Amino acid sequence: MSRKREGAVIAGLTKALLLTLGTGVVIGTALVFPGIGLLYKEFKKQQWEDAKKRGALRSTIKRLEKQKLISWKEKDGEVQLTLEEKGRKRILQYKMDTLTLKNTGKWDGFWRVVIFDIPEDSRNAREFLREKLKDLGFKQLQKSVFVIRLECKDEIDFLRHSLEISPYVSYILAKDVSSLEKQL
Repeated sequence: MSRKREGAVIAGLTKALLLTLGTGVVIGTALVFPGIGLLYKEFKKQQWEDAKKRGALRSTIKRLEKQKLISWKEKDGEVQLTLEEKGRKRILQYKMDTLTLKNTGKWDGFWRVVIFDIPEDSRNAREFLREKLKDLGFKQLQKSVFVIRLECKDEIDFLRHSLEISPYVSYILAKDVSSLEKQL
């Protein structure tokens, strides 16, 4: 197996393991062996076969424990894996990376305006939000003012809370903003 493919398998296995633990499931040792269930759903079949051949699950679990993303404990003779706070943050990052807006095709006549004034001590969150809004299809009117026609309140709330910048970000639903139509 090439190094690139091997890296993709490990990355996919890591993501699948963390996302499975993120659902609140406690994974026992039965999952370290064939017949994985929930973990299998998150991981592509061919990648799973490659991972099983290499013993990648055990090494991934050890690596994630060393990184303090997961922990394990023995209960009734069975080892159980649980997600740690650092692992929860990694899951949020996965979810932010895959965040998209649904385009229903028909505009409801409302503009969604996101305005923010995020302090300098949260600069990284501010820059991440600015780039994510662009990735989602928002148009930038000013440095901290973005607009879009698509419904996005849930997604903006998710970003605000995940990035811990809720007090500094406003979501506005606007009906008549004539200057926007000329700029967009």
